[in-house]
Amino acid sequence: MGVEPIAVVGHVAIDRIITRSGERRQLGGPPTYISLITNLLGIPLKAATKVGGDFPGEYTVELSGRGLDVRGSTDPEARTTRFVLDYTRPERGLGCESLCAPIAPGDVSGLPDVTILAPIIGEIPAETISVICSATLALDPQGFVRRLEPGGAITLRPWRDADLFRRLSVFKASTRELALVAGVGGWEGLERLAGWGVGVAVETLGAWGSRVVQGGRRMIVPAHVGETVDTTGAGDAFIAGFMVEYKAGEGVEWCASVGSAAASAVVETVGPSVKIGKTELLERAERVHEGIVLA
Repeated sequence: MGVEPIAVVGHVAIDRIITRSGERRQLGGPPTYISLITNLLGIPLKAATKVGGDFPGEYTVELSGRGLDVRGSTDPEARTTRFVLDYTRPERGLGCESLCAPIAPGDVSGLPDVTILAPIIGEIPAETISVICSATLALDPQGFVRRLEPGGAITLRPWRDADLFRRLSVFKASTRELALVAGVGGWEGLERLAGWGVGVAVETLGAWGSRVVQGGRRMIVPAHVGETVDTTGAGDAFIAGFMVEYKAGEGVEWCASVGSAAASAVVETVGPSVKIGKTELLERAERVHEGIVLA
């Protein structure tokens, strides 16, 4: 019997990255970065996603090499979701050049028991969420707190879904996203989510690690200290590493340690790639685990 896969629901994207040294285009979107970590850890990945008829064949091959098959997710009449990430500003600029077709209820039938909801910008309608039957649901809400404005600008908005929160095993967000969902960041925001029914609530803090709340317990999980070259996809890598271990029944401290190690592997390379193997990733997780503090 094969290893049971994890599922991700959200758009694969093409990112235009603008830095002070120039521009580049690369694969993006949560499924892309999640596939890096699931492939590294030997877990199959099933994606409920959409790409357009313009999606380059070389990207299809690249994703296939990491176990992510998008050939059955192509809408020939649509354009692939395309984001612009501008790192020349003090705070990263974000825009959208095109938005692919939404992920429909029929696209999420037959998902495995563990599913990560990872919208990039509003592509998962409520009716699609309502028919997902996975026993274990994780959510990164970044695509729910974003609003696409005329002209392609992206702004932020408050968002809340009480019915979905009651179904969540794991919630992971940045401080800003947590505040938009819970009304406040930090421990108070995480504990509000726990009170609304979320099993494990995580606030990622970049180079300062993460805060985790589970069943009245607070823990501070350090980041793995290393070189940071490109922070794109760090949050996706974190939730991927976390959920691989959560699926295996590991304790939350270890899940968060693997998530932290996975994020460190992504940020030390340019684009959606990693340069370490499974052994090194787990060694990093061990070092992170040793530094966890109960708050």
